[in-house]
Amino acid sequence: MLAAAAREFATAGWSGTTLASVALRAGVSPKTVEALFGTKAALLAAVVDYTIRGDAGKKPMPQRQAIADMEAAPDAVTMLSLHAAHLRRVNGRSAAIAAAVEHAAHADPAVARLWRQMNNNRSYAVTWACAVLLSKPGRRPSLTEVDARPAFWVAIDWGTYRTLTRYGGLSPRRFEQWLLDFYERQFLER
Repeated sequence: MLAAAAREFATAGWSGTTLASVALRAGVSPKTVEALFGTKAALLAAVVDYTIRGDAGKKPMPQRQAIADMEAAPDAVTMLSLHAAHLRRVNGRSAAIAAAVEHAAHADPAVARLWRQMNNNRSYAVTWACAVLLSKPGRRPSLTEVDARPAFWVAIDWGTYRTLTRYGGLSPRRFEQWLLDFYERQFLER
């Protein structure tokens, strides 16, 4: 059901998605969707978690293996390579959903709260990425958190991914390579 809801929100947006349209796509009754999620806003929140995490598990992103791998990376190059691959996967699953949330935030108070939480989570992710990168050998010695924050905001932004893959002609793999090149210019010793 979450996969069906993700496809529905990604293609029809907030206003075009209904519990009935999700039920139809999932092959279940609308009552089943309503019983499990209650409201469209609650369903969208579940879809956000599902698309960002990549599964229906409850383990938060900071406790996932991909994050542990970046923290354990021996140097900045390895950490940034893992980060670029991680963002390709996460943004590939969630960028269209994030657009639906952003557009719906003005229309529904529950979705507005969801959008604020998503942005708080992104702020946490930027702070975390800065701290991890600054702890690694191979980064530019003069690099500070103040220097790194804007670059990580550009990197994690769903709009960056959507623009480069939808309008910029980059495949998801090519986006990952673009991100690695961007990281090299921003963060690494020359």
